[in-house]
Amino acid sequence: MKKTTTKLLTALLTLCIVLTLMPMTAFAESGTYAVEFYPGDHGSMTKNDQIPFVYYGIDDDVNKPYYYKLNVSETETLSFAGSIINVLSPNPGYEFSYWTADAAVYQIGGDTAIPAGTALSSVQIQSKITVKSDVTFTAHFKQISEYPDESEITNATIEDVRFNYGAGDTTETSAFVTPVDYEKYDVAYECWQQFENNEPVAAWYSDNGSHGSLPTFTKFEGGKKYVYSLMLKPKDGYSFSSETIVTVNGQKVSAHFVDGFMYVPAVKTITASTVTVIDVVEINDVTVSFKNGDKPVFTGDVSDGKYYYRAEWWELDSKTGAISADFFSGAYENKITTFEAGKTYHYGVYVVSEGFVESENTSYVFGPNTKLKINGEFVNYKRYENDTSDGSDGTMWVITDLTMTPKANDTNSDSSDTNSDSKDTSSNNSGTSTNSNSNTDSKNPAKNNAGSTNPNTGNNVSGILLTFVIAGSGLVIAGRKSRKNK
Repeated sequence: MKKTTTKLLTALLTLCIVLTLMPMTAFAESGTYAVEFYPGDHGSMTKNDQIPFVYYGIDDDVNKPYYYKLNVSETETLSFAGSIINVLSPNPGYEFSYWTADAAVYQIGGDTAIPAGTALSSVQIQSKITVKSDVTFTAHFKQISEYPDESEITNATIEDVRFNYGAGDTTETSAFVTPVDYEKYDVAYECWQQFENNEPVAAWYSDNGSHGSLPTFTKFEGGKKYVYSLMLKPKDGYSFSSETIVTVNGQKVSAHFVDGFMYVPAVKTITASTVTVIDVVEINDVTVSFKNGDKPVFTGDVSDGKYYYRAEWWELDSKTGAISADFFSGAYENKITTFEAGKTYHYGVYVVSEGFVESENTSYVFGPNTKLKINGEFVNYKRYENDTSDGSDGTMWVITDLTMTPKANDTNSDSSDTNSDSKDTSSNNSGTSTNSNSNTDSKNPAKNNAGSTNPNTGNNVSGILLTFVIAGSGLVIAGRKSRKNK
C-alpha cells in the first residue's frame, strides 16, 4: 500500500511540474484598460443610470462619450455595451450602422487581432471581442432611405463636362448628373485650377465658395495648364461608399469617399487653346445669274479646311425664298420654284468654322470684321437681326448685298446673254467701285459701288431666322446643347 501511495504522489508531483512549465500564450493578456464609447456624427447619447458595471464613469452631458475601466481576462467580453447601444439616439432620418475602434481589438479566446478602423457590428462589440489597450469605439450612422435596398449609390455618372476651353473663354458650370440619378446625388461644386511650374496659382469654383487661399480666375488664358476636379454629394435617403464607381463623360475616374461625399480630383488636365480669327471666307463656284423661269441651282463650295459650307439661298422677301439644304426646307412659307423676271433676289450663305483643332490646340472662329468673298469678289453682309452675337463665334449666317434680277426672255438676244442682272447694292470691303451687268459669266458677281460699308438690302431680313427657330434648327439658335467633350 505504501508503495502504491508513493507512486501516486510521484505522478502528481510530476504533473504539477509540467503544468507549472506549460506556456499560457493561448489566453489574452490580463489588465485594466480604459474603454470609451462615442456617438460619432448624426447621433447623440443621453444619460443612462442603469449600465450594469462597477468600473465605469459616466459623463452626464448629452453628446459626450461614456468612459469605462475594463478588467480584462482571457474571456472578458463587452456585453455591457448593449446598454450603451440602447441609449443611442440618432438624429431624425438616421439609423445606427456600425462601430469602429481606434486601436486593434481581439477575438475572444485568442490572439487574432482585428485592425483599427474595421467596421464592427453590435453583436461583435457585445460578445465576440476583447481589448488589450485603451480603446475608443465610435458609432456610425446612415441615412434612412425610403427604399433601403437602393439607398447606397454604387455608380455615379456625370455627363457634359466641358473641356474644350480656349483663350478668353469664361469658366462655366457644365457638369450634369445623368437623368436616371437626379434624385440620388448632385454636383456640390466643380473646380478648375490654373497651374504654373506644376503648382496651382489660381482656382475657380462653381459654387463661389472659398475652398482655399488661391486667388480666383474667371477666364482661361491661352497656352496655360488647367486641372479639373469636382465634388459629389448624396441627396436625402442615399449614400455613397468607398466602393462607389464614378464616371465622367463616359470615362471611369479615380474618386475618394470623404465625409459622405465623393471627391473626384484631377479628372482632366488641359492646356487652354489659342484662338485664331478667320480673316476671309471664300465661297466659290456660286451660280449668281438666272433667266426668267429658271429653277434655283446651288453650286457654292469652299476650299479652306478651317470652315465649312452648310447652305446658300436666294431670298425675295422674309417669307419667300429657296434654300439649298434639305434640313432647312421649312425656312420659307413660300418656296421659290422658278425665278421671275423683274424681281430682285438677295443671296445668303451659312458657313461654320472648324472650331477646336486638337492637334494644333487652336480654336478657329469668325470675327466681327471677317470678310466675305463670293466667286473671288468681296461682298458686304449682315447677320440677321435675331442673331445677338457680335460675330466672334463659329457661325456665319448672313445675308449679303449680292442681288440678282432675272430679265425677261429675249429671243433676239445673243446666246451668251444670261438675261439677268447680278450685282451688289452697295460698297464692298475690297474698295472696288464698279457696277456691271453679269451677262457673260453666271458665276462671277459684279463689283460693288463705292459707298456704305454695311448696306441695307431693302428686305425684312429677320424673317428667315425666326422661321428657322420654329423649324427646330439647332444650328442657328444660341442655346445649350449636350456637348460630347472627350
